[in-house]
Amino acid sequence: MPESPPAFKDVNERAKEEWKRDTTPFDRVRSVMRTAYEPMSAATVAENALTSEQTARKHLRSLVEHGYVAETASPDSTGTLYRRAKDSIALEQARRILDETDTDTLSTRVLQMREELRAYADRFGANSPEEAVRSHTGIDSETLLEWRTTRRNLSFAEVALALSAVENPTGGAESV
Repeated sequence: MPESPPAFKDVNERAKEEWKRDTTPFDRVRSVMRTAYEPMSAATVAENALTSEQTARKHLRSLVEHGYVAETASPDSTGTLYRRAKDSIALEQARRILDETDTDTLSTRVLQMREELRAYADRFGANSPEEAVRSHTGIDSETLLEWRTTRRNLSFAEVALALSAVENPTGGAESV
């Protein structure tokens, strides 16, 4: 009869143990940083990545060197905090877009978003949502959110198109 797995008090404890067993400390540190929305200390990263602070610092330094993570000073100047680098977020989102959308569809969508932004600019006589807020007190929050979201999505889509052009500079033909 096969040996039964150890009993766990809760499912979270079991999931943590499996994550720790099935991944390397580097993978766990990178995973923690991929989902971090606020800067974190090495100690917090270590705790969340189920590793020592020394190991977390070593892997964070590597992630900083490769541009995946950025260092920042803590507000109270007591140490270094780590956050996801904006460039790595943009590239990850661009990669996701390219994985889900062909470049012809993406190009069409970029043109549509540019037209949407022109329509917002014409409607409010402003080149940005921030400028519109300063000059129009009646602009509603939903419109502002849609305008900002369209600008952000356009930026990601343009990065995806640029990445596609770099990866396939001949537009479909294989390079020799």
